[in-house]
Amino acid sequence: ITSPRQFRGSLVELPGKPTSCAPTFTPIGDVVEGRPELTPTAIMAGRLLVQRLFGGSSDLMDYDNVPTTVFTPLEYGCVGLSEEEAVARHGQEHVEVYHAHYKPLEFTVAGRDASQCYVKMVCLREPPQLVLGLHFLGPNAGEVTQGFALGIKCGASYAQVMRTVGIHPTCSEEVVKLRISKRSGLDPTVTGC
Repeated sequence: ITSPRQFRGSLVELPGKPTSCAPTFTPIGDVVEGRPELTPTAIMAGRLLVQRLFGGSSDLMDYDNVPTTVFTPLEYGCVGLSEEEAVARHGQEHVEVYHAHYKPLEFTVAGRDASQCYVKMVCLREPPQLVLGLHFLGPNAGEVTQGFALGIKCGASYAQVMRTVGIHPTCSEEVVKLRISKRSGLDPTVTGC
């Protein structure tokens, strides 16, 4: 095999046992069908494989709730399920979505248009409202998403996020201020601190 990339789409990882068309080839990370095509994911999968092969570990890569960010002029970051995936998996009546349009401090000072800055948290509706996903559009989305990814990975609930004190004035503070649900029909535009 000259390059794992030549097999993209034909490599399948079974739970607990990565396999391929070549018995001595163990596909991991972003060359595996249906896995996130992210360098940090591939690096972690590689580290875990080395630990299994040479360190006596049995830990496998967990591909759920892998955070990612698109570094465009207005960054987009997400972790967990999209609203559509949550509804497909749990049903519309069991999903609550909290959202807000907000204006970051750096946009206020510079007089920039913040109409596209948006944050959305997808939760189960039944208490304690387990957080299923977070979507963040705005400055520092990578930093915000990375921080909340740990909480989501650890099973954070909406109530726990709402009891978290925000750091003012930061973009990530907007997440802990989410109070408007889509179901309510109220205007999600943040009007002040």
